[in-house]
Amino acid sequence: MAALRRRLPVAALALVLAAGAARAEKDAPAAVMSSESEHYRRALEGFTEAWGSTVAVIGAGAPLPSAAWAFTAIGGKAAARRWPHDAIVVACLSPSVSSDENDAMTRVSLMPEPAVLVDRIRALAPKLRVMSVFWSSESSRDDVEALRKAGDARGLTILSERVDPPGLLPERLRASQNRADALWLMPDPALVSAENFAILREYAAAKKLPFFAPTEGLAERGATATIAATFRDMGGAAARSLRARLAGSIEPETVYVSRVIVTVNGPAAVAAGLGPNFEMADKVLP
Repeated sequence: MAALRRRLPVAALALVLAAGAARAEKDAPAAVMSSESEHYRRALEGFTEAWGSTVAVIGAGAPLPSAAWAFTAIGGKAAARRWPHDAIVVACLSPSVSSDENDAMTRVSLMPEPAVLVDRIRALAPKLRVMSVFWSSESSRDDVEALRKAGDARGLTILSERVDPPGLLPERLRASQNRADALWLMPDPALVSAENFAILREYAAAKKLPFFAPTEGLAERGATATIAATFRDMGGAAARSLRARLAGSIEPETVYVSRVIVTVNGPAAVAAGLGPNFEMADKVLP
């Protein structure tokens, strides 16, 4: 089935999975997907695997099944739709969407738990004392504050660098006055673009600063290292949280993936003054 899911578009995939969902338990959720993005597909595969059975798959703009009341939303567009009153919703890969009083949405964070994140970064860069954190959307504010508190408890000063609008990133970097020993890019859709990623990567390289990122695949594109959960694991976390809520458990508004993957870009890390050995990394790119 996994191979079949990779080949079928979402519309066709929905027909295949809906047939199995009709035979599943009455509380089986529906998965609402923003698009056919490979990232979303990986999250769906992780959700289905952790749930233990197939689920109905619905496009972001398609009508919801009339009897469905439990959902996973994969992607921001899917999470932002209007949900039925008292729906139970767990969203992943949707950092800019928050819950409302009707659906009390649980969100799977795109970042590791702040304390874990700081510990992994400090393991990579033991001499690190000050890190600039770049973000843009108001929805990222609480995550930045949580990261700041985790840093304070571990001897790492977090400098909050809001870039609003996102096009002001070059000016924000010039105004930072070289106060930081490293850079962190929040998984903020308003700020994260190919252009802004390249700006931060080139700035860090010119200043010989470590540039850390929260999304798998960005080390291959030039970040010094990524400290990230996989998209598949995010889907699995969404399934476990949704099952817990259906069983009557009270879940926090934000849940974190327990498994964190550290990928180091070896040449970029050495150029930034780290290494040369990275025993704490799960993967080191040559």
